[in-house]
Amino acid sequence: MRRTLLLIALAGLSGCDKDTHNHPELITGKQLFDHHCAGCHAETGKGNFLKGVPPNKQSSLSIWQIAHKIRIEANDKRKMPLYPNMSTQEAELIADYVKQL
Repeated sequence: MRRTLLLIALAGLSGCDKDTHNHPELITGKQLFDHHCAGCHAETGKGNFLKGVPPNKQSSLSIWQIAHKIRIEANDKRKMPLYPNMSTQEAELIADYVKQL
């Protein structure tokens, strides 16, 4: 029992992906990007070369492709956290903001 609780607590603490979407105060693409993405990609979208985080500024991907990558697209080589609990609308707001960076 204790071991199970410890594992659950550690899983919660280790998640830096912020896959919690109960934040009604965040309504713009920029606010959502800052909350979910800027920690790795930087507020400017330049990424972090030394940490292996690619830029998302000036992405050639479409809004749909970016939103899909945020919520659904998973593969073995993926380093970016997946946000399966994020709504399509939220992902599209972030994607639209990324296209404007």
